[in-house]
Amino acid sequence: MKIAMLVPYFFPHFGGTEKYVKDLSMELVSRGHDVTIISNNVPKEAGAPSEEVMDGIKIKRLNAVNFVYLPVSFEFNLKMLDGFDLVHTHCPSFGFTRAVRNRLKVPHVVTYHCDTTMSEKFLGLKMPKFVIRSVEFLTNLYAKMILPKVDAIITTTESYASTSPVMKNFPHHAVPIGIHYELFDESRKKQGITENSRDKKKVLFLGRLAANKGIDYLVHAIPLVIKEVPDAKFVICGEGEEKPHVEAYIDQVGVRKHIEFRGKVNLDQMVELYSTSAMFVFPSINRLEAFGIVQLESMACFTPVVASNIPGVNNVMEPGESGLLVEPRDPEALAQAIIKILKDPSLAERMGRRGRKLVEEKYNWNAIGDKIEAIYKAVKERKSL
Repeated sequence: MKIAMLVPYFFPHFGGTEKYVKDLSMELVSRGHDVTIISNNVPKEAGAPSEEVMDGIKIKRLNAVNFVYLPVSFEFNLKMLDGFDLVHTHCPSFGFTRAVRNRLKVPHVVTYHCDTTMSEKFLGLKMPKFVIRSVEFLTNLYAKMILPKVDAIITTTESYASTSPVMKNFPHHAVPIGIHYELFDESRKKQGITENSRDKKKVLFLGRLAANKGIDYLVHAIPLVIKEVPDAKFVICGEGEEKPHVEAYIDQVGVRKHIEFRGKVNLDQMVELYSTSAMFVFPSINRLEAFGIVQLESMACFTPVVASNIPGVNNVMEPGESGLLVEPRDPEALAQAIIKILKDPSLAERMGRRGRKLVEEKYNWNAIGDKIEAIYKAVKERKSL
């Protein structure tokens, strides 16, 4: 099957949607499908080529203007999709999905990654509630106008879909995101990483430094952790628009000496960070976070997860078995969960092993690829009737 994947952003822009699209495309290519990813070439200063082949996937990047999380390309046209057997778009943002809805002779599948909202802060500034509510109302209304025109909708967890003001109105397929954990195993072996490599006092955050990630709450929890575990250390890894605010807040709280900052990392560096940490902390706060592939990455490296109890995110690991859930925006609860794992290495080890088993059984791309192919086959059959 010749498949076009249309996604607002793609590497070198980094995020969960980009990783999902790449990993799904890799799985489809391994099954003999011909996959082309069409995206916007933003941020342009990253210098990505307009066309390339990556891991057997054809990639086409269009010149675009990057508004706030709304890339717009004037190069895209429907003729680019001639010859494809199926089009798979990803939203938000809704540009590609809107452009092709009800205008194709071939099936159109959408992965609805998350609802559109605003975080309570942007660049460290508090956002008025009426602005957040207005954005949510307008974007949800827009989504409800577009999605009835597609042939199938995929969501990544049922807990997120059932609580979504958009998705609860539409039939959908709940198919989780997967992980190519064999690549993590190869990296661990190449680097000589073993269980003895783990620093049982190191706490890791890895992800985009964006307001929805809840990093402020992690920083606020650090003094509470240090009080109980004085030799605890924290690694914050990633880049993003909130980094200057995060750095300023760290100095305000007075925990600079307990934190190591790392920027963007490649696969080997990422695997080393997960594998040498006592736990991974994922304190996201709102519906812009619908799954959290980073949880799978951590579990693939036998590392327990402490995550926020919010829809979608709370469906990934097994609370109490492969990690701990805490209420969002609660530094004290976050600190207590971190302390619990730091003070009980045997608990951390058990959780890490259970998380790895969960990844192998539930989140392997082979099983998930079967489900995606079944959806593709079903919509093709319906479209041909």
